[in-house]
Amino acid sequence: MLAIHLTRFGEPEKSLKVVDVPEPPAPTAGQALIQVEYAPLDHHDLLLAQGIYPVRPELPTAIGNEGVGTVVSVGPDVTQVRPGDRVLLPFDVFSWSEQVVAKAADLSILDKSISLDQAAMLTINPVTAGLLVSLRNLPAESWVVQNAANSGVGRSVIAFAKERGLRTINIVRRAELVNELEHLGADIVIVDSADVGTRVREAIGSDPVLLGLDGVSGTATALLLDVLTDGALLVIYGYLSGRPFTPDPDALQTKNITTTEFWMYQDEFLPRLPALNAESARLVAEGKLVLPSAPVYKAADFPEALAYFRKNGKVLLDFNPHRA
Repeated sequence: MLAIHLTRFGEPEKSLKVVDVPEPPAPTAGQALIQVEYAPLDHHDLLLAQGIYPVRPELPTAIGNEGVGTVVSVGPDVTQVRPGDRVLLPFDVFSWSEQVVAKAADLSILDKSISLDQAAMLTINPVTAGLLVSLRNLPAESWVVQNAANSGVGRSVIAFAKERGLRTINIVRRAELVNELEHLGADIVIVDSADVGTRVREAIGSDPVLLGLDGVSGTATALLLDVLTDGALLVIYGYLSGRPFTPDPDALQTKNITTTEFWMYQDEFLPRLPALNAESARLVAEGKLVLPSAPVYKAADFPEALAYFRKNGKVLLDFNPHRA
């Protein structure tokens, strides 16, 4: 069967190979054999391939941090899932392979009304958003400010915040995104500019803003600091700018702002992931969360998929050999 293996840590174009590998053994007690349907190719996958992600598996190995599949068979005494169930692949199962074996107890069953492409993207960006908006216990109607608001995480933050009665201030880079994000439920959408802080104050008055979510870092962090108020928490979860987190220490001290870096697979968050997977699926099924679409490439065409990703962003890899 086909898989995409990481052969060494380094440049993804050279280290990620389409390979033919043996099919997994039949599932044993407590296990399920799964046909992988779609698995994304995203930024964090390439960080893992480069060896700069917190997870460093033994090589060679398939990688892939999320995906959706269909249960093919189950081991003895498995009752959690059955053949034909559509499931999310759990955290500890790499998805870039036609078939995988997973612990049945770790699988989340999906409503088949959710499209495969949306399902494939449920376990990282939406779950990250669900964790981010809960890092501070905020009363209803509180404000949360974020940059990268049009990203997969950013769109999910809007949905999860609304679900929890919170309001969002969303910083974007392009004016054409304003109406789109407002349609998704964003309360305030502001185009990136030096006067963001002033414009936010004009919109919300003296209301406090006690949680900021930074997916860009670099110079973009300064705009969040302009919006945050005394005693706020600033969470750094991404580095889309490619630049380190270097805020003005005077701004942090003057406003008594606490900063923290975030990774969703920290031990303290792992017990919450199954429930957030289920909530993410529910929000998509109810139309409250719409994830950005991505083009689909056959897994065998991985070099072309990677080239597209380098220019345009996320793609989906199709691992079902029986799909036309």
